[in-house]
Amino acid sequence: MKKFTSVLFLLLLSITFFTSCDPAGNDPLMAELRLVPLTTGDLAKATTDEDGNLYLSASEIPAIMAKTASADIDFGSVEATKTLQYVLMNVGNTDVYDITFAADDITIYPSNIALVPTPDEGGDLIALPIISMTKAHVIPLSGVGSLLDMEVGAFTDMVSLSYNYDIEDTTGIDSFDITDEYTVAGINKGALIDIQVSGQSLQDALQGTISRYDLAGFSDPFYDLVVASSDMDTMIVYNNGNAPLPMRIVNQYLYTHGGEPILDTLILAGENIDISGIVRGSQYFTGGDDSEHGNIIFFGADRNQPYIFEILGDLCIDGEDGLLFTEQAQ
Repeated sequence: MKKFTSVLFLLLLSITFFTSCDPAGNDPLMAELRLVPLTTGDLAKATTDEDGNLYLSASEIPAIMAKTASADIDFGSVEATKTLQYVLMNVGNTDVYDITFAADDITIYPSNIALVPTPDEGGDLIALPIISMTKAHVIPLSGVGSLLDMEVGAFTDMVSLSYNYDIEDTTGIDSFDITDEYTVAGINKGALIDIQVSGQSLQDALQGTISRYDLAGFSDPFYDLVVASSDMDTMIVYNNGNAPLPMRIVNQYLYTHGGEPILDTLILAGENIDISGIVRGSQYFTGGDDSEHGNIIFFGADRNQPYIFEILGDLCIDGEDGLLFTEQAQ
């Protein structure tokens, strides 16, 4: 969708077109700000001031002017918190001041800029401000002891870009307040893992509670320890999210001694994998060097990878979590 400008601006601009001219008596005075998306190569040329604000040298103006301005803000697939960066161009022929940004669920930095000069002002323009727009993938819940919350699926928002400019003529000074709005769209990606055991959810099937366990010797020492009786004869893992998730099943004894995973696969979005007999059932792992059955399931390929998923009500944002199954008689 195209950005649109306030009706007030269009009305005032139509009046100004016939009444106000630049000091040279040529084109009518007007202001227009433009957001131009930056590439990694563009950002490599950026400089940072003492306050941490990013700028692009005015020498890059010809290259930036050749780029297509944004009609909207497209985040695409968001697999982790994602930032898009834009240079803010003044393509009018008068200075613009008091620039502010606002959005509901998009964090914008800086949210205020005092002035963006016009290139027509000669030596006044030395740098172009860079705007960063960030979409957080997970949301901190309010309240004492609350955790993060993840929402998967499409999201939309609106970014408002407001600014002012003045025009002086023989009758005095007219001030103009402009608001441009950009639509924002994207998709939060993530896996929502549900485990069904003998037709029940894992939580309902357990005789005890799931507890956190420190398993020394693994890259990530924290696992969900599941203690259950052996009469649970089936186990199916569902991915109810919208992103694929790697899954591995390992034999605890062999894996700690350099053994390969028993199963290394991918659970696609909206699909499930039947692991009956590998982890659960009459042939479940009982210890030793059983190379066909396992009792630990890893979700996520490696730590610090952009896999975000939820399992057993817990949110994993560092790429790996596991379930350690320990069997016991009823």
